Amino acid sequence: MNSKKIRLILAGTGSFSAKIFESLINNKDFEIVALISQPNLALDRNKKPIETEVSKLAKKHKILLFQPLKIREIFDELSTLDFDYFITASYGQFIPTSIINLPKKAALNVHGSLLEKYRGAAPVQYTLLNGDTESGITLIYMIKEMDAGDMLAKAKILIEENDTAIEVFDKLADIAILNLPIWLNAHFLGKLEGEKQDESKVTFAPKIPNEMPQIFETNTTEEALRKIKAFNNQPGAFIIKNNKRLKIFRATKNKVKVPLTLDFSDGKLYLIEYQFEGKKIVKYDI
Repeated sequence: MNSKKIRLILAGTGSFSAKIFESLINNKDFEIVALISQPNLALDRNKKPIETEVSKLAKKHKILLFQPLKIREIFDELSTLDFDYFITASYGQFIPTSIINLPKKAALNVHGSLLEKYRGAAPVQYTLLNGDTESGITLIYMIKEMDAGDMLAKAKILIEENDTAIEVFDKLADIAILNLPIWLNAHFLGKLEGEKQDESKVTFAPKIPNEMPQIFETNTTEEALRKIKAFNNQPGAFIIKNNKRLKIFRATKNKVKVPLTLDFSDGKLYLIEYQFEGKKIVKYDI
């Protein structure tokens, strides 16, 4: 759409980020100057570092990659690069104002909710915990305060009955892939204006505390099921049975033929995918 390629630096970490970024890498309107990811801190069973999805993406496409412990550590390197936009999508670090001010055009964030709802680190999880039937992405200007910048564009998705965090993240990535190139081209041409967020409508989705994924037999089936959906991809909802942790990744209220069920205050859940402590994941097709 533009005579010159729009130059981007992209910061993200997991598969949600990588899917969106690869679509921009493959789009002829854009040139990816660099990718930024969290460090490879997770370890596999052999205690070897596990590469982040964005790190893998950089190697696959031979793109300059930064993986600082703190992004401010690479300010000097970034300041020598020529780029129009700095874009984050589920990166996982606070971006200092010094870096927000570097791009020629803007620093933008692809946020996984329909702002003003769910500012913060875990919008998808809170969407499912609250039983919402829709979500979406919001493209916003980055400012010093987290997720509080002016909104440039939104796109919605529907959340279906059996959707877990995995399906919601996939839907959000797909809608971002569809819309982000259009929005960036429009902004580059000066055709996309920001809208201030209404502070009276703001809700928050802070980092998930370690105890939140636990479910109890005193919960209702709906309460338990929402946690199972919200924490499906990580860290997994769990219940303590016989002094051992049972992780539950998928379950249903509908009566199906599976060997394991759990009783709650108002009924029963049928476990479709689960893992006993120290055992392999068990999964049933229904």
